[in-house]
Amino acid sequence: MDFEKEARKAKHVNYIALGILAAVVLAVAAAAVVYRYKHTFSSEKWLNNPDGRTAIVDDLLEKYELVGMTEADVTALLGEHNNDYGYFNADNRYVYCMGLERGLISIDCEWLILDFADGRVSDVHITTD
Repeated sequence: MDFEKEARKAKHVNYIALGILAAVVLAVAAAAVVYRYKHTFSSEKWLNNPDGRTAIVDDLLEKYELVGMTEADVTALLGEHNNDYGYFNADNRYVYCMGLERGLISIDCEWLILDFADGRVSDVHITTD
């Protein structure tokens, strides 16, 4: 009898452990899906959430080869450039504010800078102010 009781108890513990493991796996999978969604570029996200662009800029740069794009292509993808602050002004340059820089302590903004030569993007870089 004690053996049967111990076997049932062990089986019960195994079911609990399996349930906990399944819950953890599902939570990690859900977190990965949410993270990927929040960090996936779309023109709509870029245009509608200017302060959240730092979260999606890496995906943008992975998906699109900006170098070589025309000004019209860039505007169609990213909207009108906005350099109201006057930072990084130069001829033939588009500047996009992306919000606070990534990291735990954010006091500066990150900026996507596209330089043009002959009407096409010639250089792409990200900087902070």
